[in-house]
Amino acid sequence: MRSLDNKVRELEESFTKTETAVANAGSQVIEVDIPDDLGVIEMSGSGRLERIELDLDNLPYTTAPALSAALLEAIVAAEEHAAETRRPAAR
Repeated sequence: MRSLDNKVRELEESFTKTETAVANAGSQVIEVDIPDDLGVIEMSGSGRLERIELDLDNLPYTTAPALSAALLEAIVAAEEHAAETRRPAAR
């Protein structure tokens, strides 16, 4: 019976640590520069896109296709960084 109690306690501690790690990862803010100095992407550690800030001074020097490609590149990089942030929490 004592062995079972120890196992339950161990699982509860592991669950609590995982919950805390996930919450901490979600509260982090990740900023990624949009290529060609077009602005910044901000994403939460949980992978939620929080903000896109475009640099209005550099915007006239790009095209719509180039801007969309740069935004996509920055969003993907931010998502990858957020996933890396969450990965230790999932273990």
